[in-house]
Amino acid sequence: MKFNRNHLFAFLTILFLTLIYAWFISLGLWTRWPTLTTYYDELASAFDHGSLSLDLKPDAALVALPNPYDPVARAGVNILNDASLYGGKYYLYFGPVPALLPAILKPLGFGQIGDQYLVFAFISGILILQTLLIIKIWRRFFQDVPAWIVILCIILSGLTTPLVSMLTKARVYEASIAGGQFFFLAGLYFIIAALDQDSVSNRLLLMGGISFALAVGSRVTQILPVSFIAFMVVFWILNKHPQFKPLTKVIHPIMSLGIPIIAGLAVLGGYNWARFHSVFETGILYQLAWTNPQKNYRDFFSPFYIVQNIYNYLIVPPKFRNDIFPFIFAVYGKVHPVFSSLPMPGIYNSEKITGLLYSVPFTVYALIPVISLLNRSRGQLKSYNGQNDPQFLNWIIACLSGAFLFGFLSFLSFFWAALRYFEDFLPSLIILSIVGFWQGYRNYFTRPMHRMAYLALGTGLIAASIIASTLIGMSYGSPRFEEFNRHFWNLLQP
Repeated sequence: MKFNRNHLFAFLTILFLTLIYAWFISLGLWTRWPTLTTYYDELASAFDHGSLSLDLKPDAALVALPNPYDPVARAGVNILNDASLYGGKYYLYFGPVPALLPAILKPLGFGQIGDQYLVFAFISGILILQTLLIIKIWRRFFQDVPAWIVILCIILSGLTTPLVSMLTKARVYEASIAGGQFFFLAGLYFIIAALDQDSVSNRLLLMGGISFALAVGSRVTQILPVSFIAFMVVFWILNKHPQFKPLTKVIHPIMSLGIPIIAGLAVLGGYNWARFHSVFETGILYQLAWTNPQKNYRDFFSPFYIVQNIYNYLIVPPKFRNDIFPFIFAVYGKVHPVFSSLPMPGIYNSEKITGLLYSVPFTVYALIPVISLLNRSRGQLKSYNGQNDPQFLNWIIACLSGAFLFGFLSFLSFFWAALRYFEDFLPSLIILSIVGFWQGYRNYFTRPMHRMAYLALGTGLIAASIIASTLIGMSYGSPRFEEFNRHFWNLLQP
């Protein structure tokens, strides 16, 4: 009975958060969802026509330019912004996997499917997968933690940076990022479920491998966290069978996970070759953007950006205003070197962003499991059902830590900082922080007064993270929330 009630509460929480997502993505209109881009719909149409290039033809004046990638040279010429131009055709450098959904739906009679619908679907899927992972970890290791804390943590995971900003500005960029993170979390869930058995489930590992392949096919930067988790799976399997006996217990699980990933990379490489005659070229080199990729490609990634990005992603504060809703606003990140003595290529830029310490202060709890893991703590960890398995929890903590770290590293050396990039690595950090919060709660289990103070602090940080993330996210769509703003202030009038 208790099991059913807890899952009912989790379902209702998901439903509640999904309705909130619908309100944000419709900018408070509910039934009308503004369309900002339709790039994946256009790619889906191309797939349905048996083509890899978009149906839209480039302007003849653009194709005739000696160097169409130079923004100065193509001034005044109509272009498809952020598309890739190659061989007189438009391509997308975004991962192709999200386009498969509209490609399947369009022949069934569906009209144009804007990218906002993909963003909503993937973010809702991320919420479901985060909930499944949170509940699984709770039931496996922390059932002495009250269910109301678990529900509060699920709400936290569903309303932290940058989800609201991605919904209020749902474009192709957000669709690619959300798709990559959705499939990554799906793969992580299947893998944890596969290993959390007396005998490893090859079927679940196969599903995990397929999900990881789709993650990379949606967002190529997911290759780093995917590779790390795959390594951790191999490490776990070899640790359980150090003498490779029986051999099938080692080979079959590794093949179940590895073959779909390798096959996915091969398909993606073939997709790139068919478009740009290079298995590694996604289209970035031929991108029509504000800078010339042909000239500045070598500066897209540089170790000199690391300090700058650490500041922008972790420390840069928001702007507070008490006269304009939503009161907290993201500001443009710092583009001039944090340290004047630090050399930095001139193309570095930043969109509006807010440091993680301001937008999601709850993430400080991630230090608890990480420090414990680094100290090689091997104390007996008993789950509610009396099982002892501290190694598996440590393995999960290591996976979450690595997924965050390698996802974050993908952008520390990148020349462009943006709030939406948080979604490439933050879900793993949020779950890791929740694990740390639960571990801290358990440490005070025999000291009621200390436990109450600890819960008050944790609940306060959860509330602060939700409020800050939501208001900062709404500031991205603030010009389009003017009607809501007017009604809000009218309600406050005496």
